[in-house]
Amino acid sequence: MKQQSTGKGFAYLSMAELLVKIMSVVYVPLLIRILGGVGHGIYVVAYDAFTLIYVLTNEGIQRGISKLISELYAQNNPRDALRAFRLSRTLLIGGGLFAGLLLFVLAPFITQAAETPEATIAIRALAPTVMITAILSSYRGYFLGRRYVSANALSKILEQLINVVVSLGGAYLLMRVDLVYGVAGGTLGTSVGALFAVLLLMREFYKGRLHKIRRSEQDENAYHHTGRELVNKLLSYSFPITISAGVIHLGGFIDSLIINNRLLDAGLVYAAAKTAYSELAKFKSLQFVPNTIVVALASVLLPGVSAAKAVGDEESIRKKINYAVKMVFLVSVPSFVGMTVLAGPIYDVLKYETGVELLRYGSISVIFLGMIQIQTVIFQGLGKFYWGTFTMLGGILARLLINYVLVGMPEVNIMGALVSNVANFFIPFVVNHYLITKVLGYKVKLGKNAFGPVISAAFMGIVIFLLGELFGMLEAGYIISSILTMVNIFIGMGIYAVSMLLTGGITSDELNEISPRIYRMIPKGIQRRMK
Repeated sequence: MKQQSTGKGFAYLSMAELLVKIMSVVYVPLLIRILGGVGHGIYVVAYDAFTLIYVLTNEGIQRGISKLISELYAQNNPRDALRAFRLSRTLLIGGGLFAGLLLFVLAPFITQAAETPEATIAIRALAPTVMITAILSSYRGYFLGRRYVSANALSKILEQLINVVVSLGGAYLLMRVDLVYGVAGGTLGTSVGALFAVLLLMREFYKGRLHKIRRSEQDENAYHHTGRELVNKLLSYSFPITISAGVIHLGGFIDSLIINNRLLDAGLVYAAAKTAYSELAKFKSLQFVPNTIVVALASVLLPGVSAAKAVGDEESIRKKINYAVKMVFLVSVPSFVGMTVLAGPIYDVLKYETGVELLRYGSISVIFLGMIQIQTVIFQGLGKFYWGTFTMLGGILARLLINYVLVGMPEVNIMGALVSNVANFFIPFVVNHYLITKVLGYKVKLGKNAFGPVISAAFMGIVIFLLGELFGMLEAGYIISSILTMVNIFIGMGIYAVSMLLTGGITSDELNEISPRIYRMIPKGIQRRMK
């Protein structure tokens, strides 16, 4: 099994995450067509509850595993790295079983708080998924720590593909029985997809003989950790990461309760309130499409920074931080411009009849969301686990307050969630940047790193806007209009890529780090002009 560098790992995982998110974006409008706007609003309540439990039981320990495994391998101690993985897997199985049972029991109380009792069966249908994803997280954490990114990438694609097929099929068949069963059917693929992903990674683990340690790999002078020491290390890494991720998702869950209730206070009837909340969920699903690439970057950045910190390589840490910040701008800036300019055509392609204003005016949050995710991972890699948690908590409190005030206003209602969404990410972004640059002393030049993406994205935005206006004048049918929109998106991507190469937004060394094959495909004339 072949290991990948930070750049190549980022490329593999980002492509996988992007494919997964594209499948998700295609899946949502199909699910809405099956369930309807009200049914989708109920589905979102159920999935928000599951996501919170999933994050609390899986996300933190997965990153903790990858951090611990990478540190032990950097210290030439694979024996203890394997023991740490096995201990973490046992802990996750037990924790996942307990959390799944807890979610099953608490389902009616959660749905009552959200004033959506129809979501109870769907939440209970998701309960077994918690234990399956717990086992999956242990393997993914190990593979990330070992930098075997391609196996993780493949498992994500397989998981989402099966999820989409089974969930749509389940929703379609069970809608014939009743709406609440149709919503529950829309969650079935989550469990089945996760199960197949677990089986794939288990196969790769044993096929690659990763359960064996060669003598040549082990430093006999390396410190031999006891089982308790490994568990304590794992928990000391995982707990603060879990708290950080849990704070974000707990804030989101509480926020969903506030929004659902305040929409009713604003005078919307039940069906209209659920439809408005469904519109917000559509916007957030699109908002997180470019963020999937940042998530991939964060996944490979954490073990890289952790390993460099373990051996005291400060120069490597500085390079990785600046590389990550630059990659965030490279992805998020054109995404913001493209979503803003093409909001209408994108909604037309997805057949989202309402809510386009949410994407048009709210996509600026993509930039701040990407930055705080990378900043939080930088803190975690450097051992400052709670810094990102506290700054994010400030953003969440601002969001809850803004939503309570604005969403409850009849003339504002769901649009108030946009203001709170931007504030939620902008506040921690500013504070985190200060902590990284002034307190920790790592120089991060935002203007320099953003210059190329901003110039290139602005040029791209002008071109796709003019093309969009031209295509809109044709008054073509749905299929032709959708094709023209996709053509416009690909033209924009091409213009942005060429502009980035010519303006030095990405250098030849950085592109070679991601993929030498892509670099070789670039025309020689452009290669000579690259920095």
